Amino acid sequence: MRKEIRDILAQYTDERYKEFSAGLIPGAKPLMGVRLPQLRRIAKSIVNDKHYKQKWQDETAGYDGEYEDIYFEETMLRGMMIGYGTAKIGVSCEEGLSRLKSFVPYIDNWSVCDSFCSSFSFANRYREEVWEFIQPYLYSDKEYDVRVALILLLCQILKYDSDNKKIERNRKVKMCDINDSFPNQELSIYTKARYPYLKKILAALNRPFEQGYYAQMAAAWLMAETFVCFPYESTQMLVKECRMDIWTYNKALQKIRESLIPDQDVKDYMKSLKK
Repeated sequence: MRKEIRDILAQYTDERYKEFSAGLIPGAKPLMGVRLPQLRRIAKSIVNDKHYKQKWQDETAGYDGEYEDIYFEETMLRGMMIGYGTAKIGVSCEEGLSRLKSFVPYIDNWSVCDSFCSSFSFANRYREEVWEFIQPYLYSDKEYDVRVALILLLCQILKYDSDNKKIERNRKVKMCDINDSFPNQELSIYTKARYPYLKKILAALNRPFEQGYYAQMAAAWLMAETFVCFPYESTQMLVKECRMDIWTYNKALQKIRESLIPDQDVKDYMKSLKK
C-alpha cells in the first residue's frame, strides 16, 4: 500500500483495539488497530472519488516495492476496495475475475478472507462465471484458497434463486421440515429447480476437508447456513453417505445446534448424528 494511504490509516489507530484484535487473527500481518467501520469508509471514499475514477484500480494494482502491504489493515483495505470497486456496473466480468485472482494469494487470515468475500458482490452478478472460476480454489490443497471459495458461496451465491432474488433464512426448522416424507421430496424438486446452485454447493461440501482449520471451519459454517435455508436437502446430505471428514462433519452439526432456528427436537436429532 502506498505511504500516503498508510498515513491516512495511521490517523485512526486505536491501541486498545489493536491489542484486543491481535489475538483473534493468528497469522496476520502486524496490526495498526484501525476498526473495520473506518476501513470501510476509507475504502468507499477511494472507490467513489469523483475526481479520479480509476483510483481504486491504481491503488489495488501492485503488490511490490512501495505498494507492498506491511500491515493487516492495508491488505484488508485493498480487499474492500476490490469488493466495492468491482461492484460498479461498468466493471467487466473479465476484470472482476482478474482482481479476484490477483488478490487471493495475499489472503492469509480468516478476517481478510471473510470481509473481502462479503463485499465482493461482483460474484453475485456473475454467478456462473464465478462458480466455474472458483472450482480450482474449492479443491485446492491451500487452506485459504478453499476458505475463500466456500465463503464466496456462502455470502454471494447460496441464498439467491434463479431470478437472483435473495431469500431469508427460515424463521424456524422443525422435525417435519427435515423428515424424508413424500411432501418434502416433492417440495425439494421445486426447491432445487428454483435454486440451481443448492445441489452444486451440497456436492462441493460432501467431501473431506483436510487443508487446515480455517478451511474446515468455513465448510462447517457453510453447511450450517445451508441447513437453516434448505433444511431438508441439507439433512439428506448429512445422513446419506456423507463423505465429510469427521471433524468438519461434527463441527457442522454443532453449528446447526448452536443456531436459534432449529427447535429442540431438531437439535437433539442433529446431536444423535454425531460421529
